[in-house]
Amino acid sequence: MVSDAPHPAAGSHPSIGGEVPPVLLRRLAEAHGLVHGDWEVEAAEDGGLFTAPIILVTLRGSARELRAALDLGTRAYVELGDDEELPAGLLAGLTGQLLLHLSLSTITSFSLDMAPQFCAALLARGWLDAQRRADAEICVHEAVSNAIVHGNLDIHQGPSADVGAFDSFFRAVQDRLADRAHANRRVTVEAVAGPEELCIRISDQGRGHSGLAPTSIDRLEAKSGRGLRIMDELADRVSFSDAGRTVNLYFRR
Repeated sequence: MVSDAPHPAAGSHPSIGGEVPPVLLRRLAEAHGLVHGDWEVEAAEDGGLFTAPIILVTLRGSARELRAALDLGTRAYVELGDDEELPAGLLAGLTGQLLLHLSLSTITSFSLDMAPQFCAALLARGWLDAQRRADAEICVHEAVSNAIVHGNLDIHQGPSADVGAFDSFFRAVQDRLADRAHANRRVTVEAVAGPEELCIRISDQGRGHSGLAPTSIDRLEAKSGRGLRIMDELADRVSFSDAGRTVNLYFRR
């Protein structure tokens, strides 16, 4: 079990690693005052590594690498975008907090089932009660699905039992995933563990809710009514921020 994963104290230098071109890793390390950490997914799986870099970067996220990194205690798994930069605010968030951060493209998020691995990591770190794991996993799955489809892909009608409507929905998803502008938007899944409460935040880069900054289920024009109702029933508390682009799920520790 990974206990509360080591986190950098103020003024320390977090480690960064990843199977990316060395020149890119070196540039990121130098630009952000980071130190290199050893990482190779095969070594991680075979027991040749005892820890993962605090920040692990990749050019294309994979379920295999994500699992190995989380098992060894990484605190940020970042799929680099076209700008090949770390997410804004990530380093500040890692300092002095019990934080776990995933930042992946829409198309990678669509191909991965992040919720089970993410919640397993929270449980291993002691941030999530074992009896709440199933509730948290379902909530994260629903929130990520909403972030992908209704947020980043900008598709606001969901599938239905009608065959024609389902086929239309499926084609719309595939068309948007084939569009680089939509496929490269980010989905961020982040957990912050406080003394009494765990907050899991899922964010997208969609349009949000025009003119609204909803703070609760009751004030939100539902993007996907079923998913929002499930989150409201299973989490201890749900709120929205960034004009609806971020859903905050709270679970008592």
